[in-house]
Amino acid sequence: MYKIHQILSLVLFMILFTLSSCQHGWKTYIIKAGKHSAGGVNMIKTNLDKISFSFKADSSWYYLLPDHSGWNKIRGISHGHHQENSSARLGWRCVGDTMLVVGAYCYVDGVSPQENVNFKSIIDTISPGRTYHCKISRRDNLYVIDFENKRWVGPAGRDLNWGYLLNPYIGGDFTLDHDWKIEMKDN
Repeated sequence: MYKIHQILSLVLFMILFTLSSCQHGWKTYIIKAGKHSAGGVNMIKTNLDKISFSFKADSSWYYLLPDHSGWNKIRGISHGHHQENSSARLGWRCVGDTMLVVGAYCYVDGVSPQENVNFKSIIDTISPGRTYHCKISRRDNLYVIDFENKRWVGPAGRDLNWGYLLNPYIGGDFTLDHDWKIEMKDN
């Protein structure tokens, strides 16, 4: 009887392990209707000069563009506190309730992309159901965002040796009237 119990325990463990590892590092973020973030703050890291991640969009990414819309954040890196120092992000927005675009934007020594149009640019369009890959790096006083086979380069500002990952975020002055979901994996 003891041996049967051991075998059953081992089988149950293997089933649970297989089910729990099916995501292989993928994490789902859900930002509830009327909210800006899914919550949670990332730990401060030293020498955070590059990140690489993959993500999947779905139909929750579509919305009517408000008058003062800004960009929504997918993922980014910050050197120092991102509003007062320097940071770079891969962002997205919905255009005309039918087209999803991704773009790059950065803050440079506290100056926002709203204050300097050279700190932001549309990179490409995306579609729900596909997996996309992005790398964000800081080198030679520049932020470099490689999205699929496209590249955006912007200024990086003052160099600090500490920073943190920027999580998904909706809006600036607006929120969505429905829940938003992203599946993401840090590579």
